[in-house]
Amino acid sequence: MALVFASALPAQIPRPPDQPLHFSVFSAQPIAGLSYLPRPNTAAAKLIFYPTARSPRYDYRGAMPVRFVDSGSGAVVAEVTVPLEFSNALLLFSPIGPPVASSTGAKPATTLKYRVAVLDDGGGRQPAGSLAIINFSGLALNGIVDGKDVTLKDGLNAAQTVARSAKILLRASVKGRIYQAYAETLQLKKNERALLILFPPFYRGSFEVQSRLLVDEPPGAAAPSPH
Repeated sequence: MALVFASALPAQIPRPPDQPLHFSVFSAQPIAGLSYLPRPNTAAAKLIFYPTARSPRYDYRGAMPVRFVDSGSGAVVAEVTVPLEFSNALLLFSPIGPPVASSTGAKPATTLKYRVAVLDDGGGRQPAGSLAIINFSGLALNGIVDGKDVTLKDGLNAAQTVARSAKILLRASVKGRIYQAYAETLQLKKNERALLILFPPFYRGSFEVQSRLLVDEPPGAAAPSPH
């Protein structure tokens, strides 16, 4: 698997017509009123964000970058260049400031811009029966996943095969003391995989991370549904 940020991606040649990009979107806080341009010279299509699952899968055909716009104002709020070798991608949105003005200038500047992390989300990269963890928490975390010792790096950590029922216990080591940061038991059905995204603690001084667990079937199987 690979995780890259849109700002770090160079411009690329257009995708061949027979090589569309399939992608889904996710944000820790679902975003309303966001659209994208599926192909040149077409109307914008609205995106749906689920609170605890990948969105439906969308298709894009055309040159990079993919542009995302505020449905009301028409302002471009994010641009994403997806590597040509990614045929399926998960786009992780997080808001950044300051807000941008509408394209017409008729309304106050109330539209947020977004930073986008791009995850290679193909079934060959993370197959069924596996767990991948993205550590956006800002903490140094280690612990046990399905009976195996793990030390998490920042960002995406390699997927590992797990049992259908797998205990996850993560700890934060701070100034010589150890705090529990995350503890759950993962439950997977046949043909499912899981992506655990860890965000900074909600309260200052806390070491209990916020989390979102996305469970789906890899591309080529049934379409994902909210969990």
